[in-house]
Amino acid sequence: MSISRAIPLLLILGGVPASGLSQEPTPPPPPKPGAIDVEEATALTQGWALLAQGLLNDAAKRAAQVLASYPKSASSVTLAVEVDIARAGSRAGLDQYERWLGARALEEPSIVRRIAFVLLRETVVEGPEDAARLEALRALAADGDASATAEMSSGVETGSVPEARALASLGNEAAVKALIAQLNGGARNAASTIEALAQSGSTLAVAPLTARLQDRSPEIRGAAVEGLGTLGSRYDLVERIKPVLADKTGYVRIRAAAALFRLGDMSGLSMLQELYAAEAAASRLIAAQAMASQPDSLWMDQVRRLTSATEPEVRIGAARLIAPHDPELARRVIDQGMADRNPAIRDMAAEALSDVVATDLRALRHLLRLPDRLARARAAAHILALVR
Repeated sequence: MSISRAIPLLLILGGVPASGLSQEPTPPPPPKPGAIDVEEATALTQGWALLAQGLLNDAAKRAAQVLASYPKSASSVTLAVEVDIARAGSRAGLDQYERWLGARALEEPSIVRRIAFVLLRETVVEGPEDAARLEALRALAADGDASATAEMSSGVETGSVPEARALASLGNEAAVKALIAQLNGGARNAASTIEALAQSGSTLAVAPLTARLQDRSPEIRGAAVEGLGTLGSRYDLVERIKPVLADKTGYVRIRAAAALFRLGDMSGLSMLQELYAAEAAASRLIAAQAMASQPDSLWMDQVRRLTSATEPEVRIGAARLIAPHDPELARRVIDQGMADRNPAIRDMAAEALSDVVATDLRALRHLLRLPDRLARARAAAHILALVR
């Protein structure tokens, strides 16, 4: 076969038109239904590029243009929020988001989460080394933030007790060992150290807490038996707790009865039932807290009555208990506490508020505006846990 006759055949077999070696480029396929508009995608890309270059004023103008053109686009408001965060922090990002949200009933969880994350980072770096900063570090570390974990680990290495407690409560083994050493060395606030060890869930905590059942202080013995009750959800510790029902102090005996009840052992039930009949509302609240793991009709009636107790601290404690079952009642009680004349009661109510609305993203978002630094950090921590 001659070369002149072979070329057309090769072109046909190779899929190239025999009419020539060149052809028009294949047009792109049409976009899928619902795909982002090309103009919007281009505008967003330009906005993100300006933000990446640090040209914040130009990025803000571009974000405003995109948002004006595509007011219902979550991608557009995400850009606008990020630009405002870069310019003025989490509060500015929250302002932008809420202007966009308006009267919409549904949240954009990823945006609220981003704002909460930034608020926690700001709490760590832009304020005193207080309880709020520690709460922010703990929440960030629980969320997997390596820098927060590293910062707390550094504190543990230098002997910082608060960092060790926070990190141990997340199950960090090095922090657990540090706390055990501090406890054995005579930690100042041993009850808080015991609580952190219990929250760690570590098997290493069982022995030191068991040893504290023989401590001279009823407070320490009570904290230890309560801690063993917490650890008992993972390990079989009922037999270690039962002897404490014979402790010489009623406070400790009640803590033992409560710990056993949570673990499904009714050995101390009669003690808790006696508290139900006590005249003091505070005693009845202790019984309700101890039996919250089995909220039967009697328990529900008791807690509802306690939300009307004379003592505001009892009402707030009852609101925490009733929240999963009657959130509206709990919120009313907490709101009353927030308006109390006593600043200590207001602080107690603010602390309880984020726990009461822990599964309500909209309510938690509103709490990011609270004046109290610690209350804001707690709300942001709940958001990270909710939208994880």
